[in-house]
Amino acid sequence: MTSESSFWTSESWRPHGSGHGDDGMRSEELRLLLSITDGFSAGSDVNEILDTLYEGFDRILPFDRMEYAVADDDGYTLTTAWVRSTYDTRSLPVGFRHVRSEPISSNPKYRIPFLDNDLMAYARNRPDDHPVSLLVEEGVRSSLSCPLVFGEEVRGYIFFNSKRCEAYSEHHSALIQLVAGQLALILEQSRLNDELRSRNDELQKLEQSRLEFIASISHELRTPLTAVVGYASELEDRVDRFTEEEVSEFASVIASQSVEITGLVEDLLVITRAEAGHLVVDPSPVAVAVECRHVIESMPHERTEQQISYELMDLMAWADSLRVRQIARNFLANAYRYGGPSIRVRVHPIDDNIVLSVADDGHGIPAGDRELVFQAYERSHVSVGKPGSIGLGLTVSRHLAEAMNGTLNYDRVDGETRFDLRLPAYRHGRNPAHRSTAQL
Repeated sequence: MTSESSFWTSESWRPHGSGHGDDGMRSEELRLLLSITDGFSAGSDVNEILDTLYEGFDRILPFDRMEYAVADDDGYTLTTAWVRSTYDTRSLPVGFRHVRSEPISSNPKYRIPFLDNDLMAYARNRPDDHPVSLLVEEGVRSSLSCPLVFGEEVRGYIFFNSKRCEAYSEHHSALIQLVAGQLALILEQSRLNDELRSRNDELQKLEQSRLEFIASISHELRTPLTAVVGYASELEDRVDRFTEEEVSEFASVIASQSVEITGLVEDLLVITRAEAGHLVVDPSPVAVAVECRHVIESMPHERTEQQISYELMDLMAWADSLRVRQIARNFLANAYRYGGPSIRVRVHPIDDNIVLSVADDGHGIPAGDRELVFQAYERSHVSVGKPGSIGLGLTVSRHLAEAMNGTLNYDRVDGETRFDLRLPAYRHGRNPAHRSTAQL
């Protein structure tokens, strides 16, 4: 990359030494230029186009290193997007970002090629220009820079660097300017095509996620619905053939599976309303322990195979009772699906907060997935033999917690997986009575 003084002044493109400036364009050079520009269109992406330029221009321009840098949207930053050289270069690699002192995207003085034939002198005068210092340390002595203008803006630069002093002239500037417009257009088209392909890939992933979501939710609804419909049909058609104990058991299954369906529908409604900005949280004094007991008692009967212990202090939080139950249900459902044989539920105070903790002695969440599980439709793992999940529970719970001015976090402590919900403690006369709207 060239110097600040020569790179960003309209006078800098004037040559510091003799060259071909007065010789005119030779027919052989024009033929080569035509051949190079024809090769631009053959490239399928930016790298191929730049490779064509690199391999063709070595017969026209003297250079040991060539770089393509993109002007970022902020108008001040150049980011190296491609680089090739005849030697083992380590300076200004792909991804290198350099912030300029003034905007470059729309200033007319930056729209013409410019050169500097003595980078060592510039580096001595401006040691703060880190990119130039790096190039000089690498042996670069001259630089020719060509702006790539698309529409009214400079979208990037092509830099030619030589290890020889006085390597470039006005003639070289004129040569590169002949193809700069076409190169800028083709690179912009290629960039847009790359962006289009990337967005198309994202759409395909979204479509795949949508299909997987539909399959998951269909399975998750079908399982409890099958139980509800099956047992209800049995009771309707042959109730007189069952004992009182069997009828009670069937009714219990119907009730517990209905709770499963209700919970799933509630999560879906929260996601839908939150995305639309219509999720209302209405706080009031809530007895957190009472809500937890209600959720535990309504759990499907097969979950009692896991040992659940309680330490529920009678404490009041300032929250929405419906949403507290929803979070507690999701905590317990997660512990059932992925936890070990023991589940521990606690309600206790910490500072000015009431904390609901659900811990289990399962394997826990892999370190790399500890935030992933709070994203919609994501799961860190699936336990063999346990029902799956559509991956909404923890996402919904965190957003509900934040909507109630609380927090929800995961931790792994002493061999236990623990989810903590912290809510503001209720203080008579201190908690404002208000309704809040949450949005994802």
